[in-house]
Amino acid sequence: MEGGAFLDERIQKEFGRFVEIRMHNDHADTEIGTANKMRQMERHKTVGMPYYVLTDPTGEKIYWKAGGVIGTERFLEALKSVP
Repeated sequence: MEGGAFLDERIQKEFGRFVEIRMHNDHADTEIGTANKMRQMERHKTVGMPYYVLTDPTGEKIYWKAGGVIGTERFLEALKSVP
């Protein structure tokens, strides 16, 4: 998505309302990668990559989540659905 949907100007504009947090399950340090996989599995019941989650500022309320390659229009719609 970094080379596709993320480059769309409309998505870039919506990104201005969010704080990006990345968690790498394939981290070069296997301890970190394993810990991140465990956190993702506990919270979202998947270790799929890529995996996108849109939450409230506390991270408690999940507005949208999906894994895999997400089309530009679908992702834009998800971003706009978050108040």
